[in-house]
Amino acid sequence: MAKRISYVYWKHEFGGETETLATTAHSYGYTIGPHGEWEMVIAAEDKAVKKDETVVLKIEEIEVPPKSIAFPCPTMRHALGVAISVGAAVGKPARAEERRYFNQAVFLPVCDGVVHKGELLSILNILYATLERRLARGAAEKWLRERYRY
Repeated sequence: MAKRISYVYWKHEFGGETETLATTAHSYGYTIGPHGEWEMVIAAEDKAVKKDETVVLKIEEIEVPPKSIAFPCPTMRHALGVAISVGAAVGKPARAEERRYFNQAVFLPVCDGVVHKGELLSILNILYATLERRLARGAAEKWLRERYRY
């Protein structure tokens, strides 16, 4: 069933002006293929961090292929903290069917220190997926009954 939603995103940069996109959205199912990739999430800047204060870090650009789902590995890979989100909420949202580029990560420090350029922050899981539109309620059952009625 379609729902009217408001998608709020940063217009040009994190912490800057926000914009709202009012749209109609649908829930989708997906099938994940047997092949995926691990991409290293590497800091592209030096930045001082403080315990329990989330910070946006520039990262080396990661290209996320079309028709894929990307999410950071929840295992802590850096002594100072964990990347809780990789990607961008900057600019209009891109669909999973489109190629995307990630150049920022939200980092949650567990202690004070300095993250240095070139340090590994996380691993990005990229899984190839086929998006499936949900059938209207009862349509799948009707199709199965018709197909296997003999």
